[in-house]
Amino acid sequence: MTIDEKCMAHARECVRLAGLTDDQGVRNQLIALARDWIIAARKEEEDDDSKVLVFPSAVERSRRHGLRMSLRHAGPRRLS
Repeated sequence: MTIDEKCMAHARECVRLAGLTDDQGVRNQLIALARDWIIAARKEEEDDDSKVLVFPSAVERSRRHGLRMSLRHAGPRRLS
């Protein structure tokens, strides 16, 4: 289970417990705690996305390579 899944499980448990109590103050605290767990889960999801490496496709690599080759072999230019 990932960290964000654990956070969501905690949030669900807080909501479940809130449904079992007749005390409005306790219910409000549990709902607030559930919101905090949901925010933590979303934060963890965002952080996980930032750790993903994105590699260029073969087409992008060949285009870049072709551009470097053409620039390398272009030689000096005269300015007009």
